Amino acid sequence: MKGIIASSRGAVVAVGLALGFAVTGGSAQAAQGECAYELAAVGVAIDAATFLSKNADMDESNLLAKLEAAGAKVALDKYSDAVDKLEDISDKATALANAPKAKLDDATGINGAVAAAIACVGGVGG
Repeated sequence: MKGIIASSRGAVVAVGLALGFAVTGGSAQAAQGECAYELAAVGVAIDAATFLSKNADMDESNLLAKLEAAGAKVALDKYSDAVDKLEDISDKATALANAPKAKLDDATGINGAVAAAIACVGGVGG
């Protein structure tokens, strides 16, 4: 059965990331100013994605947890680690979409948002 997991979790994570960065200083604050939109867009893309399977909620939650971990790494000025976490999101989304019995309708939106976030975070940390 094809189902859309419609929730506000992605938006909540995205807003939390943006607000969390806003209260930090130094490079993390620069990352917030330059990358908050890109990180939030990853959460929106995850939230908008169509997850398929009986484990759809768990698959979506796992991707959002990876995004939260990436945001935490940015807040700690660990940009390389944040990029690794973002790459994990893209890899997992692709694996879900390409599974023999697809668990994600399409990874394109998530992967596009992740690529933009990686470019931004990598640019701040580079």
